[in-house]
Amino acid sequence: MTTQKRRLIVRISAVVIVLLIAVWMFLIGKQHTILLDNKTVDDIAALDLIEVTVDKQPSIEITKRMRDQAIVTGQKHTLTIVYTDDSWNEIVLEKDISIPLGENMVLVSLPVLIANPDAPQEDWLEPFESLAVTYDTGSDEVVLTEEASLMSDF
Repeated sequence: MTTQKRRLIVRISAVVIVLLIAVWMFLIGKQHTILLDNKTVDDIAALDLIEVTVDKQPSIEITKRMRDQAIVTGQKHTLTIVYTDDSWNEIVLEKDISIPLGENMVLVSLPVLIANPDAPQEDWLEPFESLAVTYDTGSDEVVLTEEASLMSDF
């Protein structure tokens, strides 16, 4: 093998290694927001009080009609949900979730997850995009757009 071929192989290998490291760093370093929602959905009622822990972060207490958030890094996470059922038994539910690659913010419907913990992830986890509220200066009419906004409805 000539020196030129060896040099070309080394350069191509270096570029491939750098690209692989970049993809790996993107996957493990991407930050996501998980919205934890305890609102009534269809026929599934919200619970009075739910305690949720995302990974090893401090636990979050969520009451009826409340939404809170957890900011996480990476694609795979563990939700630990503690709640009391109708018979006053404390139930601990642990669920692994995988956030879709292209999503920055996802919403977890806790009542739907608790009602059917064996349901597929698509039933209780959905992408979230907030609506931006803009005002037309010529009138008092509120216009909602689908642009991502920094405002939230917490």
